[in-house]
Amino acid sequence: MRYKLKQFNKDVAYYKRALKRLLSRGETCIISMQLANEKAFFSLAPLSRAIDELGADSSVFVMGKERRVLPVLRKTWKLYNQLKEGKESKATKALHGFIQSVEKKTKSKYFEKLFKQPGLELIAAKKGFRAGDKSIEFRNQWFKRFKWKQLIATNKRILKQGYGLGKKERLSIGFELIPKKKNLQLPLQDYLDSFAIAYTFALAGNSLCKSVSMAADTARMSQLEPMERTSDLAATLIGCEYEKKINEPWFKAFKKLSPFIGAGKLKPSHASFAIHGKGYGGKHFFGIKIGYPSPNKKTRWQSPGQMFLKPWWAEQSKIDRRKPLTRYAITETLPIQNYVRACYVDYFAMREKADRIRAILRESKTLFVKGRKVKGGKTDLRLDLTHILNKKSPVLSSDIEVNPKVPHEAGKIFKTIAGRYGNFPGGEVFFTPHKMQGLFVGDVVINIDQSYVIGKKQPLVVKVRNGRYRVLAGSKKILKALRKRKRESLHMIKLFEKNKSMPKRLINSMRKNFDRVGEFAINTNPKARLSRYLIETEKLAKMIHIALGSGYEPGRQTTYHCDIVLNSPRQKLDIYSIDKHGREQWIIRQGKMVV
Repeated sequence: MRYKLKQFNKDVAYYKRALKRLLSRGETCIISMQLANEKAFFSLAPLSRAIDELGADSSVFVMGKERRVLPVLRKTWKLYNQLKEGKESKATKALHGFIQSVEKKTKSKYFEKLFKQPGLELIAAKKGFRAGDKSIEFRNQWFKRFKWKQLIATNKRILKQGYGLGKKERLSIGFELIPKKKNLQLPLQDYLDSFAIAYTFALAGNSLCKSVSMAADTARMSQLEPMERTSDLAATLIGCEYEKKINEPWFKAFKKLSPFIGAGKLKPSHASFAIHGKGYGGKHFFGIKIGYPSPNKKTRWQSPGQMFLKPWWAEQSKIDRRKPLTRYAITETLPIQNYVRACYVDYFAMREKADRIRAILRESKTLFVKGRKVKGGKTDLRLDLTHILNKKSPVLSSDIEVNPKVPHEAGKIFKTIAGRYGNFPGGEVFFTPHKMQGLFVGDVVINIDQSYVIGKKQPLVVKVRNGRYRVLAGSKKILKALRKRKRESLHMIKLFEKNKSMPKRLINSMRKNFDRVGEFAINTNPKARLSRYLIETEKLAKMIHIALGSGYEPGRQTTYHCDIVLNSPRQKLDIYSIDKHGREQWIIRQGKMVV
């Protein structure tokens, strides 16, 4: 542990004592601070764990030069309090009308609960957090800087090359809070490292763009749990502000409410970056129950984030002709040394290597993946590439994919006005298989609700027939987590269907794709190393990965996407194609990259 663990635990205990009488179980604690307040930011680590151990939620706002979301929320809470006190005004009538319209549609009283003011707000001052007239100390002594300059340089490299971040743009960063021990599972140090990664990302962005903001909420251990209340309300307000011209009762009602709460200030960021640990954001009530329609009402989105991003693989993106408003990339709670090593690369040089692989795949009819026999079986796959050869599907890469200056191949092929999505570390060439046959042995790592290491003695063995998969073997822990993820994902489809918050055609498509292979990828990052973290290992040059579930093409989406990494050198994989002229084109031979 590179941090002072004893001090961290003491700080958690201090915050639990300080908050015990101020915060009720099941309530939300709002925590707000300025980006420049470094002591307050690193105090969030023990503070957020203390709040979680008290059975409450955290909702954190770290504000830079602009304040957009929190002022609107405060006006909304104040107005709701006036409504409950019986005060009559145009503003309270507008709020009541909006709540009533949604409750009538959803046949649920839950929506009104979102407007209740959180039980406690902690505001960071110079020397500590203020909670009304009570002062609570900053406790950041657990933290010490590690590879700080390298982190800032790495994040500047990502923002300049990967994002092409502009001076007039707004950047938002989502980061992970520290859950109670039983929900952690991944190493505590990784979560603590992610605080440094997030903060230096903000510092790097602050020197390159117009404004930076950060936010975090308590994670959910099931995707079927409701979102944290404040984040759910914030998502509803920003989504309805964007949709307020839509001719549906709830949006018409919101249009009347909007000026009273200053919702016009709610604008999505031009660029967004998020760090993910174990768990999910939870169910967004309005998105699940009603959805956000396209102007022609031929489709609906299930979250504002999707609607603003407009990912190229979403069927909705083909129908909704509005421009995307943001671009988005993610990473995991990686150790700092892994993050710096794998992310401080020349992204343009990595794209050149990817382009050579892409050129081979674009000119090929069939791809073969063959390995030696290992524990669990022998990887032997055949993939039909005629959909790529006929220019009906793209071969994509993850490197400078969120840079708007780079032509968007997927949008061009699918004729969509699509947004940009990527990973950091980057470094893969990938496509959505149409016809795939054979068997593969996953023997490195899989991402389900977090990254799970796949042991050599219990590999994940998957049989594929006509593009549909069946898991033949794997460890009990991984199979249990995968079954849970699929069970909950199927339940999400049923909720969309029950609430009619998504067109029937999309629901049918999600069911159809539920047991399909969604991605085949060849990894290209020269600095990534073998590790327990999916987002790094799935980029390690020479390795490959295959994803179960959702694909990266319109008509191939479903409600989960689980990547599985294959150890190409260990399995001595041969990966080669037969091009349109009948010639062999080699990419990997005996586990070594030959392109």
